[in-house]
Amino acid sequence: MDACRPVMIELKPTETDDPQFVELASHVLNELIRVHAPDEVYAIQIDHWFDHKWQHFSGKTLGALAVWRSTLTVPPFDPGRVVSQSHFRATDPSSGMYDPEVIKPLHLDQWSGHNLHRFIKHVSSSGVFLWYCGQTKTMDRACLMVYSVEGDETVPWYASFVKRDRWSLNKVKGISRVQFVEMVA
Repeated sequence: MDACRPVMIELKPTETDDPQFVELASHVLNELIRVHAPDEVYAIQIDHWFDHKWQHFSGKTLGALAVWRSTLTVPPFDPGRVVSQSHFRATDPSSGMYDPEVIKPLHLDQWSGHNLHRFIKHVSSSGVFLWYCGQTKTMDRACLMVYSVEGDETVPWYASFVKRDRWSLNKVKGISRVQFVEMVA
């Protein structure tokens, strides 16, 4: 293998996933890696579709009041919804080479209020986080959510898709349609 050629991270579809959507998610992830050259990469598959409201959702307080924060926290997905979590660490940031690494689960079984201070920048000061939905083989909608972290700067965005003959961009939040289309072109 050419040492100067970046390793492409390939997300693997499960039997309930549409391979075309997982390929799209892989393409987005690799483009984010190319653009941001993060030290760490997280790819988390959530069991089924989720809404853009997860983008800034931090958890609940007093057991019922939802809290959305401008300082991004780890989205409080129930760990039972996590189908898979992959983590990669740059072996040499200048070369674009990443090795898989086993780490503790990102999503914890804890009281929602405990998540209110699990800031994403404390998980990684140089990372790309991609959440994408599963069960896309039988659904006509799909989504992915991205957090890019560089020091204190965090940039979140969300994209949803609909499937007719193929997956098409439906809605975006935190990124323009033009930016997204340019990224996947």
